[in-house]
Amino acid sequence: MSESGESARGSDAASTIPADAESDFDESAATDTTVDPAAGAQVERSDEGVKRPKKYMRFLILALSTLCITQILANQNSYNFSKICVVKGIDPSANYTTNQMSVMRSAPAIGSFIALLPMVYLLEKLPRKIILLVCGGITTVATGLVPLVEPMGFGWFLAARILQGVSFCATFPIAGFVTAQWASLKEHGIFLAFLTGFSQLSQMYLFAIGGIGCSVFTWQSVYYFMAVSGALIFVLFGYFYTDRPHENSRVSPEELAWILKDKTDKNPVKEPVPYKSMFKSKVIWAVWTSAFADILAITFLHMYVPQYFKDYLKFDILKVGCYGAIPMIVQWLCKIFSGWSSDKIKSISENMKLKIYNSIALGGSGVFFMILSFVPASSQWGCFVVLKVAIQALCILIEPQITGHILTDNTPFQWGAVLWLHAILLIAATVLFLFWARAEAAPWTEPIETEPVSDELEKVEVVEVVESKDDSLAEIPDSTAPTERTMQETTPP
Repeated sequence: MSESGESARGSDAASTIPADAESDFDESAATDTTVDPAAGAQVERSDEGVKRPKKYMRFLILALSTLCITQILANQNSYNFSKICVVKGIDPSANYTTNQMSVMRSAPAIGSFIALLPMVYLLEKLPRKIILLVCGGITTVATGLVPLVEPMGFGWFLAARILQGVSFCATFPIAGFVTAQWASLKEHGIFLAFLTGFSQLSQMYLFAIGGIGCSVFTWQSVYYFMAVSGALIFVLFGYFYTDRPHENSRVSPEELAWILKDKTDKNPVKEPVPYKSMFKSKVIWAVWTSAFADILAITFLHMYVPQYFKDYLKFDILKVGCYGAIPMIVQWLCKIFSGWSSDKIKSISENMKLKIYNSIALGGSGVFFMILSFVPASSQWGCFVVLKVAIQALCILIEPQITGHILTDNTPFQWGAVLWLHAILLIAATVLFLFWARAEAAPWTEPIETEPVSDELEKVEVVEVVESKDDSLAEIPDSTAPTERTMQETTPP
């Protein structure tokens, strides 16, 4: 038995096996296993003594998943950059009215709303891998079609933009699922920081590609490059990704034990959604208010920063792309540091950490918005300050209707009004969050625990995961009708 194999066993480990299969099961090789309800198989569990694995397949999965949802948002936001590259008299989209441009910016939200209910259903029925690959195909095709349909008229362009938004409603569920399945309990913070950082990553990517593409080639090249890069990323994702670690042949036994350490599976029970308790909860309203203010501010940055650089600060296209990516890099690094520090800091309660991080993110953003409203266009460093804000975004449907009708002439007064509006919302949300938010779970969120039903257990194929001599995982299926028996682990001879 290898040292890594021995370390994957805890002294208090237990194994659930069929009683009739006891004679065929080597008691000395017992490992701590529990049934994974979603997979219909037993997977190895370990409580203590698990060493950090030398192989890091989970981080490749993290990188590919992050790149996929980053590509989806970058495709969706591509219009916000290409808009400043079109040439009046040549490109039909350059002659759109203010209302048409606002509708074009809001179009992805329409696609997201259309796909929302079907997505909820599909997330319950289909593997996440299939869902994300289909969404990747939709956004890739829609993005590649934009340069082709733009000359055909506003309606065709709008349809392509709506298709770009269809895929977005899969991003947050995928981020949560990958974290739950592939991150160890000690790595949840860093996984979430990367996966929810796709907002900043998409802007960094879009600004860099948009600046170079529009300066060296044409605005159409931005969409073609996005489509090609998206296709490559989703092909790699499809090749390496599996929904669960034990389904992936590239995951070593040591890494699997590390991922599953201290995790438990409870028998799932479909519970009624406590809508009444939710709407009466001050914590819920504090979270929703903060999310609305935060999302509105970030949506403003995603949609109007290219316009702010070019039309107000008078940057050329290449500088808009290159300089615009720098603040996003800083913002993303701050986000990663927040996730890492949240995992490492133990001297502060979760409730206090929640309020500190949220106050810095929202309150600090509001203050910078107010400062920026007093900075004249000649002080070009000011635009860098405002971009170091926020966490994640999607208020696409509302933001263009508010900001688009204020910024009619790009005057300092109009930009000041927009910045103050977002600043007031951010600071008000921060104050509300400080007083009402809590990190503890509300009583109505506690799951209902029930004993497994015997006839349901009969439908589950029992698979013990044991360690073979070559340190690989050997699955031993058993077709006998299972009954649960807990057996304390003994030391191998």
